[in-house]
Amino acid sequence: MRKEFGQLEGDIQLTDHLALYGMCVGDIVIEQGGELHLYGMCAGNLDIKPGGVVVIYGMCTGTVVNNGGRLEISGMVVGNVEKKAGDTTVLPTARVGMEP
Repeated sequence: MRKEFGQLEGDIQLTDHLALYGMCVGDIVIEQGGELHLYGMCAGNLDIKPGGVVVIYGMCTGTVVNNGGRLEISGMVVGNVEKKAGDTTVLPTARVGMEP
């Protein structure tokens, strides 16, 4: 799994496995086969396509949309979580739809 610690600018289409400890200033689309472990922060939206995986330990300030992948939240989502398809798990430690 690839690790990023700095700031990523712009939108990202993720097709590999990424552990993000830093910050993404933009939206992230997780494609089939892509996997994101978010320990840091995403300042945009997360869009999980069928076959994509996202585990949020940190924070997403935008909307998280599960379109058929696997989503697990134990951290914070300031925006909304839209469960359109796939498997979504919101753990008791998570905070969703709240100001930080």
